[in-house]
Amino acid sequence: MRHERSGTKLTKSFIPMAVAIGLAVAVCAASALQNSSQHKVLFEKAKFTMETKGDLKGAIELFEEIIKKYPKERDYAAKSQLYIGMCYEKLGIREAEKAFQKVIDIYPEQKNEVTIAQEMLSRLIPVAGKAAVMPPGPKFTKIRIPTKLSWSVKLSPDGKDLALISDGKIWIMPLSGNIGPDFPGKPVPLNTEEIRVEWSGLSWSGDGKWIAFNDPGMSGPNQIIYIVPSSGGKPKKIVENFRDARVVNYRISLSPDGRTLAHSSIENKEQHIFTTPVDGGSPKQLVDMQAREPAFSPDGKMIAFVEDKDLGVGEGGLGLWVVPAQGGTPHLLADAGKASSPVWSPDARMIVFLDSAKNKQINFVEIPKDWQTPGKVTSIEAPEGTSKVTLLAGWTPDNKIGALLTAKQEFALYTLPATGGQAAIILPDCYALQPRWSRDGKQIFYVTFPSEPGENRFKKGFLASVPATGGNGKPLIKDLDAMDIRQLPYQSGNRISPDGKTLISSAWTPADTGGVPEWPNSKIWRIALDRTESKQITHEQGRFADMCPSWSPDGKKIAFIRASLTDELILFSNTSLNIIGSSGGELRTLISESDKFILSPVWSPDGKMIAYLTKDKKASGETLMARTMNVIDVETGAVRVVGEVPKASVNTELAWSPDSRRIAFNDDKVIRVMNVDDGAIEEIKTNLVDVDMWHLDWSPDGGQFVFSGGKGGNAEFWFLENFLPVVKTKK
Repeated sequence: MRHERSGTKLTKSFIPMAVAIGLAVAVCAASALQNSSQHKVLFEKAKFTMETKGDLKGAIELFEEIIKKYPKERDYAAKSQLYIGMCYEKLGIREAEKAFQKVIDIYPEQKNEVTIAQEMLSRLIPVAGKAAVMPPGPKFTKIRIPTKLSWSVKLSPDGKDLALISDGKIWIMPLSGNIGPDFPGKPVPLNTEEIRVEWSGLSWSGDGKWIAFNDPGMSGPNQIIYIVPSSGGKPKKIVENFRDARVVNYRISLSPDGRTLAHSSIENKEQHIFTTPVDGGSPKQLVDMQAREPAFSPDGKMIAFVEDKDLGVGEGGLGLWVVPAQGGTPHLLADAGKASSPVWSPDARMIVFLDSAKNKQINFVEIPKDWQTPGKVTSIEAPEGTSKVTLLAGWTPDNKIGALLTAKQEFALYTLPATGGQAAIILPDCYALQPRWSRDGKQIFYVTFPSEPGENRFKKGFLASVPATGGNGKPLIKDLDAMDIRQLPYQSGNRISPDGKTLISSAWTPADTGGVPEWPNSKIWRIALDRTESKQITHEQGRFADMCPSWSPDGKKIAFIRASLTDELILFSNTSLNIIGSSGGELRTLISESDKFILSPVWSPDGKMIAYLTKDKKASGETLMARTMNVIDVETGAVRVVGEVPKASVNTELAWSPDSRRIAFNDDKVIRVMNVDDGAIEEIKTNLVDVDMWHLDWSPDGGQFVFSGGKGGNAEFWFLENFLPVVKTKK
């Protein structure tokens, strides 16, 4: 995952005489051979245009030029004619048959090319007893979109445009511009008459005349689905419903004629799929099972969907299904751990889908003639340099599949001098979060996750450590009781006790069943670093999450957040900052907020204050949510706003300087340090390239920071083509 510079050095201004002579000879030789090898050069250029650039029409022109200019070079002329046929086949043009027949008729002595042409024809014009030949394998091509992509995009029915969302607007981007086939054209915003658009879901009607979209739902837990003409205009409200927080729950589908909307909706803590007439009428539930992500077939007669549990969070045994669009008996089409993103082929004979349990694959299944058993799934691996396939955006008429892929992410732990300068990697290639210094400054403790596909890995967080000077990470040994204590990916505190022997953490076990699908009812735990003891400190029953504990400097008390869990989009409703004894006991509430989030509390080294962040839950009109750094006097309970912060999220962490006069926090690519007295902010640069910071801690001696950082992981749009021969052969 790491890239290193070459260690080769060049001697200044020195080219040996032998090299100079060799260069002269090479130039002369090249000149002499130029005329005799031009057809070969042109042939390689044509192949490059076809296979790498993906410009099939341009490649055809070059191959035809070879045949016209160099008719005596019959071996290359035959190869060129064969490749012309392959280009036409990829374009879905009937001229492919004529092109292959020309190879047979004009170049009968070129046995190899004639054999391939005959086999190509046998596949295009099936003849009993003849076997098909598989042309070049599946090919991925990245479309070089220069701007940041949201995680929901959709191909137009003709495959020429991509609908995407940016800054609350729909943009229509031509996928082929003036530069080349892998460079898009200029995006054009779609007029929605000032109705803002959320990035969570889009759908074109099959005739390309309408686009369905979600609004951001700023007024409450429900959200509205609209349709708008694909040329722009006044959006029409179709339905308002609740779909919880998971992005997969917001994927929608318009029927080919644009008259019916398929969507999911949540009622009584269960998610089901519905169809709603665009011209008015009540939603109609299609199946009894919990389901999401409906997708109309090209003829509008069937709807594919995926089984659901836990409102889009659950995994395991959640396959791909199909049901008549008017309702009826659903049929299991393909088994999967957690199917997602179903897309129909243009001829409705096949569906391509994803499975989060195998998130680096694109999966194909054929529609069976009967529904007795699930179909056989054929998978194609994502290309190198990507970490997973996130979304399927459509299947074009010329058999290309558009997909959002996540670029490979590099994650590491870094240390940095407190004054800034040059950061150093101490743990590479590890998804390490919430790093914490040991009291003696020799070790870094952190949370990480098992290396396995699927989203469930993030429910299995565990503690590990690495030397502060760098080395290999080592999981903490299991405690003597072998309790399955699981760490959270953020807001779990993980502070080291003043005596350096114990870690205090917000964690959970499989026995904690009172939470919500998005978050367990976590409790505060004391965990001995030698794992000889693990003790639960808080025991509040019901739908609560205790988070982000922090030790008092004398080790006698613990500050933490308690949040009420909710099924609505705002996961945490009321939040409070509390203090409890380090062994449990009576709870003292310092502050309670119903209209703000409380985040990342940490006790000052002098024991007098607790610093924390707040963020408003709702914005007033176009006003941004207020985000502030605050301190509370532990003795009196007096709260003081120290200053505004540019960002406050669950991944923003605070760390005190040893003298209790400054507070550091991470802000994307930099560390910022706020003066407690006047709120002045100093920026500490890491000098890292494109590394975003997640969590941080300040060393006990004040000399260094440690932080989690990652780069990559951005959304990329790719086309997959030439997959049908592989899929059909495997079947």
